Amino acid sequence: MGGLYFLALVLFAYAVSLFEWLRMSSSTSRKWTMLALGYVYFTLCYGLFIDIRFADHGFQLIVFLFVCVWSCDIGAYIFGKFFGKRKCVPHISPNKTWAGVWGGAAAAVFMGHIFAYTYLAETYDALNVTQIAVVIAFAAMLGDLLISYAKRQAGVKDTGTIIPGHGGVLDRIDSLILATLPMAYFLYWGII
Repeated sequence: MGGLYFLALVLFAYAVSLFEWLRMSSSTSRKWTMLALGYVYFTLCYGLFIDIRFADHGFQLIVFLFVCVWSCDIGAYIFGKFFGKRKCVPHISPNKTWAGVWGGAAAAVFMGHIFAYTYLAETYDALNVTQIAVVIAFAAMLGDLLISYAKRQAGVKDTGTIIPGHGGVLDRIDSLILATLPMAYFLYWGII
């Protein structure tokens, strides 16, 4: 929770993400383009992640981001598994369904409200929290699809092997990385 520990954790995740991206990119036909895009993407998003953490109420905002992203992932999985019939992007991620998309967004909104009402009570605004949670949920799903697309292009199942049984770091935090962009935007404009 401390600033230096958080900074070290983010820098570690950044370095491992770049390494995994480099490994994946090297087996594609657009190696240099992929490398450049990955460097810009990870540098921007991880930099914003640090920026959010060191803002006023930064710890609560980072946890809010985690809550929305993880709720979206869990909601998408549950709704997709039990109600998913229509695939939304089968050529990139064959298990993603429209029920999962809407269930994930709903879960992010629900849990985002609970967290914001409890821990960000002085700035809580129901409409703002709903808008922020929806945008974060869709950014998280897009981040997941982005890494899935890169894996398809590279012809690999997982981004790495650092986490036994789960793949690489990017496989675990792909949704979280892109979600930092709208969170930083909302923070910058004082919406949250």
